[in-house]
Amino acid sequence: MNFDEHSRDYSRQVDDALGVAGLEQDFFFEAKVRHLLEVRDRLPFSELRVLEIGCGIGLLQQKLRPLFRNLWGIDPSISSLAVAPGRRGIAADGLRLPFADESFHLVIAVCVLHHVPPASRAAFLAEASRVTRRQGIVTICEHNPWNPLTRIVVNRCEFDRDAVLLPLGESKRRLTAAGLGNVRSGFIHFFPWKGTLWRRLERLLAWVPLGGQYVVDASRP
Repeated sequence: MNFDEHSRDYSRQVDDALGVAGLEQDFFFEAKVRHLLEVRDRLPFSELRVLEIGCGIGLLQQKLRPLFRNLWGIDPSISSLAVAPGRRGIAADGLRLPFADESFHLVIAVCVLHHVPPASRAAFLAEASRVTRRQGIVTICEHNPWNPLTRIVVNRCEFDRDAVLLPLGESKRRLTAAGLGNVRSGFIHFFPWKGTLWRRLERLLAWVPLGGQYVVDASRP
């Protein structure tokens, strides 16, 4: 998918797709930020260098910059980077990261892998692993293909027309094949409501394969 053609109205397209569920983008970002803060607390480093692969127009980066001082982003879409606040991303392909080995403590790819052709996913995650420091973590978040509402939202989204969703099992196998270990995973987005009660319920249900999305963390030995 060439995201250059969608950069100007990316947010609108996402909101239109989510309209069927009566939700907004921020609802989904909040859960991911909470998870990344938990990952941060597990890392044995005082100062973190963080890379987001596929940062797009910088929506997640806006949420993360106050929390991670040394945050980098890459995306192959130059027009998406041009409209990102601060224009702090680097134009690069996730298959060829312009960084030295072990450059980052935390590498993030949120809803990116389903746009990577299945034949290229091994190379994508091998690159993510290569630039991750030992004891660092690679975190990916993906749509859960077993959730019917997720399927509807993806089918309604124009820039997801090339998406090949991958189940949790495939993501875990591919992370392991990339040389990463201590794989941890959980499902998120079970309920369309905010509040402490719903967060607690989601934690209890994290093992149930019905959440709208899932997160997987794996560390580099």
